[in-house]
Amino acid sequence: MTRIFLSILLFGLLSACNDENSQNIQEQNQDTLKELSHFNNDDEKVSYCIGLDNGNAILNVYSSEQTKGKFSLVDIEAGLVDYLGDEDLKISVHAIDSILNLYLGDEGQVDATHVSMQDASYAIGLVEAQTLVGSFVGRGIDQQMEIPQLIEGIRDGINNEPNKISLLKARQEVAAYYSEMNRIMGESFLSNNAKKATVQTTKSGLQFEQIMEGTGRQPNLTDTCIVHYTGRFIDGRVFESTVPSQQPAQFTLMNVIPGWQEGLQLMKEGGSARLYIPYQLAYGEKGSGPIEPFSTLVFDIELLRVLKFKPQK
Repeated sequence: MTRIFLSILLFGLLSACNDENSQNIQEQNQDTLKELSHFNNDDEKVSYCIGLDNGNAILNVYSSEQTKGKFSLVDIEAGLVDYLGDEDLKISVHAIDSILNLYLGDEGQVDATHVSMQDASYAIGLVEAQTLVGSFVGRGIDQQMEIPQLIEGIRDGINNEPNKISLLKARQEVAAYYSEMNRIMGESFLSNNAKKATVQTTKSGLQFEQIMEGTGRQPNLTDTCIVHYTGRFIDGRVFESTVPSQQPAQFTLMNVIPGWQEGLQLMKEGGSARLYIPYQLAYGEKGSGPIEPFSTLVFDIELLRVLKFKPQK
């Protein structure tokens, strides 16, 4: 639109927009009220949404082309529900590994000679439940989960029958909940961590802890670094590491996250350090791959070698 519209026309357009916005807000409020009517509080709503999202993920994984016909969703559900509901288990958790090792071959083939599909599927349900509970404990939200609503969501997700909220809306709720949780936990973690005598906090908010001082070159932003590293979330979960493969990573500092850029320039060849990186210096409000939005990250880095930048002549 140009600036020559008469003020009366502009007023009319603004009024129309306000009416449309008001209608949208009213519709959103009505949807919110409809959703909240199914739950007594936010914990119940979040618990159901997490259950629905996880249940649907399990449905997709264990009915895919790779797993189709190998597992029973009914028995996976039973294992999940029994574990989460603190019911008597049909299979001991100590027997899970041996059951799955007998049932599953190295290349994904199954052998029902000694273990039935029912038992293997139930064991898978136990594994999924343990993983879910472990994530709650790691995030410090295990006491906030409302188990009846969590189980109901899992059942609805596995059976693809969302009864209280759509799957899309549930995923939005879970993403928003975890994002805010990551932000709060990260801020608390960094605040407490900064009190350690061995931790140096820079102006940017990066926290640097030297483990072993190096004696070689100190890189700058245009140099290439060869490193071994392990990346963790603040609850200790490892999301990436070069150590198991024994294959170091090589990169130019200009091509990595700001926390790495700053932290590695504080190191020398042969040294090792731990970087505590706030989300603003890592993957920000959007995250990346396995790294969720607002995630504070911890990296153990060993600087093996610095390759100095050589400008082309």
